[in-house]
Amino acid sequence: MWAVGELTRLRHDGNVAAAVAVAVLSTVCYSTSAVLQESEASRQVEATRLIRQLIRRPRWWLAVVVSVSAAVLHIVALALGPLSVVQPLGVLTLVLALPLGARWGGRVVTARQWWAALAVAAGLAAVLAVAPHRARHAEHGILGLPAATGLIAALVVILVVVSGRTPLPIAPVARAGAAGICFGFASGMTRVAAIGAAPFVVAAAMAVVGAAFGFGLAQLAYRNGGLGAPLATLILVDPLVAVALGVTVLGEPVPVNPFRIALGLLGLVATGGGIWVLARAAQSP
Repeated sequence: MWAVGELTRLRHDGNVAAAVAVAVLSTVCYSTSAVLQESEASRQVEATRLIRQLIRRPRWWLAVVVSVSAAVLHIVALALGPLSVVQPLGVLTLVLALPLGARWGGRVVTARQWWAALAVAAGLAAVLAVAPHRARHAEHGILGLPAATGLIAALVVILVVVSGRTPLPIAPVARAGAAGICFGFASGMTRVAAIGAAPFVVAAAMAVVGAAFGFGLAQLAYRNGGLGAPLATLILVDPLVAVALGVTVLGEPVPVNPFRIALGLLGLVATGGGIWVLARAAQSP
């Protein structure tokens, strides 16, 4: 019995170790893709023809391939290990992307930017710690799929309109927020498709559309917002929207207590402050 238990423990530990390794590799791919996207988008002059210009750039297509690879690796990591282990590792994306982007662009990451990135990473870890890690069987939520889709679309439109009427450095952050909402919607629809809460073809199509819009909006954010602030906003908003959809549409429970609320709020404050510092740094001469 002892031998069987020990073998089971080692197999479980091995799976967790493999999940961590794959998740870290996924994070490296996400970081590389973000650096390539920002590098290519920032070279383009006309915002109205941005996507048309980017699809002619081989390095942008490399970013797309790397991003898809990162998503596949993330799914593999989730298959190997628990969400509570895999998801928090996503906060490393910004910390890895900053020096990689600086190296690529011949820049220097200042101490202030490093502290801001660490604040974002710590804040995101706190926010993700509050989110449910093991959802029970999904029930009916307070919103139907059409209502949730309409609300998401309205939020994206509002942020896009705001981004067009606000100056730097707010505009790129607003666009990144809209992109993060789209990515979070895509994640939520992927879960809807996986558990059969809606027709698979419909949910899968909505996930693809959400991801496509998110990718396009991210290019606009990177174009004149630098790397740090848009990327930090993306990796904050994406999981929050996905969790919100799980709660409101699928009825997934969220354990709420004063400690979790305080931890989540502190995480949001730290992340928001770090994003603001990174946004201001991107606009400094």
